[in-house]
Amino acid sequence: MRRSSRYSIISATLASFCILMSGCASGGEGATDTSKKATASLQETRAQLVKSKAEVKQANAALDKLAGGGNVEQTYKAFTKEVADIKAAGDKARARAQDMAARQRAYVANWEQETAKISSAELKAGAMARRQTVQQNYDRIKAAAASAGDAYRPYLQGLQEIQQVLAHDLTAGGVDAAKTAMAKTKADGETLIERLDALIAELDNVSKGAAPTAGAQSSAK
Repeated sequence: MRRSSRYSIISATLASFCILMSGCASGGEGATDTSKKATASLQETRAQLVKSKAEVKQANAALDKLAGGGNVEQTYKAFTKEVADIKAAGDKARARAQDMAARQRAYVANWEQETAKISSAELKAGAMARRQTVQQNYDRIKAAAASAGDAYRPYLQGLQEIQQVLAHDLTAGGVDAAKTAMAKTKADGETLIERLDALIAELDNVSKGAAPTAGAQSSAK
């Protein structure tokens, strides 16, 4: 996958996070609507990540079937579809990231303006403490998203290379020759799944309004 696909994951996730936190920090009736929209955006991002994880599992299952022999043409056709789905997921994330990044700056600026209006020293101190927590969560999500993006690129590349090689040698011998690459690519997929789980766990942590915690785990399926 191209480098931009890595950043599409990061941008889409962080944009959702910033929209959520700035909405929660604002005041007034408008803030309620903003927070609801922000929460929905975060939930949508989470759902997309869960869907991406399921697609990785399906692609790995297609790899297993392809390596298992049998009707090579049939299993290769199914495998090709899964590769296309993995690539399409990256393309969709990139398009969504471009839209959300445009709104991210406006929400963050609004949060800063609203905080500046607070006259109470006690409330302002509380807001500053909350902002520190937000920054810590932001940093953790950024790191988790970058880690997932780093795992995504070699996985897609491995899938596409296997697809290309077998397109020119779709035989039992061709499949046997590609089995080492298949095993490595499947392992890359398992790594990606683990990192998507870690990213989902960080999103869940933020959506609950919790402070950052070490070693967050997700039960997303």
